[in-house]
Amino acid sequence: MRAACASAVRQHRAVSVGILALFLTAIISHAQIDPLASWNEGAAKQRIVDFVRATTDKASPHFVPPEARIATFDQDGTLWVEHPIYTQVVYCLDRVPAVVAKKPELKNVEPFKTVLSPNFRWRTWKRSWPQHSPA
Repeated sequence: MRAACASAVRQHRAVSVGILALFLTAIISHAQIDPLASWNEGAAKQRIVDFVRATTDKASPHFVPPEARIATFDQDGTLWVEHPIYTQVVYCLDRVPAVVAKKPELKNVEPFKTVLSPNFRWRTWKRSWPQHSPA
């Protein structure tokens, strides 16, 4: 009886491993067919795929060696700037002086008061960033 159970367990494991292997093969082959399968078809997706293909194909005149490649991705895979805080926060903090200029009663109200403070770390971070002039 034990031999029959052991044989059934081995057979069940073999079938499970086989199904798992087929599942993984399907996932991998699908990813190779469409590298951005979760993206909607469109010009942006096509430009990204074309760019990656051109810069990773050794026969391409636009080939970039792996050691020279740099990319930054956020949680959903889109490109982001590299600052210590998100761009939206930078925008909001930059807007505080203009908002307070239009509504001076906010000058002593938090969070405006802290953002306007000369000791607020945001000002230190901002001064440390390289300044870029428009091209």
